[in-house]
Amino acid sequence: MQSATTCVISVSYRGADDTAACIRSLRQSTVPVEIVVVDTTPNDPALQAAIGSAPETILLRAQENLGFGRANNFGIQWALQHSRCEFFFLLNNDTVVDRDSIETMERAMLAQSETGIIVPRIAYLEDPATLWYGGGEIDWRRASAFTPGINGSAIASSALAERDVTFATGCALFVRRSALLQIGGFDPRFFMYEEDVEFCLRARSQGIRIRYLPRALILHRAQGSSKDSGQDRTEFWSTRNPQLPFLCYHVIRNRLLNIAIHARGADLCVALFFFPLYLVRRAVPFLLGGRFDAVLAMLRGVAGFFRAARAVPVREWPIEGSENGRSS
Repeated sequence: MQSATTCVISVSYRGADDTAACIRSLRQSTVPVEIVVVDTTPNDPALQAAIGSAPETILLRAQENLGFGRANNFGIQWALQHSRCEFFFLLNNDTVVDRDSIETMERAMLAQSETGIIVPRIAYLEDPATLWYGGGEIDWRRASAFTPGINGSAIASSALAERDVTFATGCALFVRRSALLQIGGFDPRFFMYEEDVEFCLRARSQGIRIRYLPRALILHRAQGSSKDSGQDRTEFWSTRNPQLPFLCYHVIRNRLLNIAIHARGADLCVALFFFPLYLVRRAVPFLLGGRFDAVLAMLRGVAGFFRAARAVPVREWPIEGSENGRSS
C-alpha cells in the first residue's frame, strides 16, 4: 500500500458524530492519509464507537479539555514523533473533505516550494452553495481577520481566485512539516478563538508564504465544535446565544493579546484607534438586549489579557532531532 504523505489531525470535543462523518470522508480520499483524532472531551465513550469502523485511526485521549490550540499541539507532538508524513492537515472535526482535496493540496505544495501553508475553499455543509471561507486577510481595525465574500456564493469569482493571503483559518490548515517546525504550533495561551490569527501572524513574520487554493474544497458545519446541541450555529454573536459570555471573554482577551504580540508601527496605531470602537460596537447591542453577562465577560477578557500578556509561551513538543524527537 502507498504510504501517506499527509497526516490529518482533528480535535473532537463532544463531537463523536461529526468526527465519524469527517473520518468517513477522509477514508474516501484519492490519496492515503494518516488520521489522528484528539479527544479533548475528555474520554468520550461515544467517540471510540464512532470511529470503530476506521481501526487505522489513532485516538489520543487528553486528560482535560485543552482548548483548540493546545489540543492540536498535542496531536502534532504525537505525529512529529510517530509519523513520517511531509504535510500536516489541521482539520476541524465538523468538516467533510472532498475526495480529491488532499491530493490537490499535496500537488500544489510539492509544486510551490516557497509555500508553507495552504488553505482550501470552505463552504457550509448545510448549504454548499454558500461560502464560509474564500481567502482571508489580517485586519488590525478589529485585531483579527476578515474573509471577503463570506456568506456569498461559493463559486463567485473572488472565491475561485487562487492567491496569496495573510490569514488561513484554523478550520483547515494544510502545513508543510518544515514550516510547522519553524512556526512552532499554536500559542498555548490561547484556549479558543484567534489562535489561528496569531499562528498566521507568526508565520508571516518568519517569511512563510500562505496560499489560498480554491480547487480544494471542504464543507464545514460552522461552529460545530463550540455549541451545545440545538443552538443556532449561524448566530454566534446573537444575544440569544447562551454561550455568549464564553465567546466574549476569549475573543476580547485574545484579540488584545494579538495586538500586544504582533502589532507594531502603523498596525499598532490602527489597532489602538479602532479596537475601542469595536468594543463599543459589540457592547451596545448586548446592553440593549439585556445581556449584561456578556458585557461583564468582555471586561473580564480585558483583565485576562493583562494576565496572559505576562505569561511566556512554552513550546509544547520536542524539536525533531533532539533527544526526545524523531529525526526526519
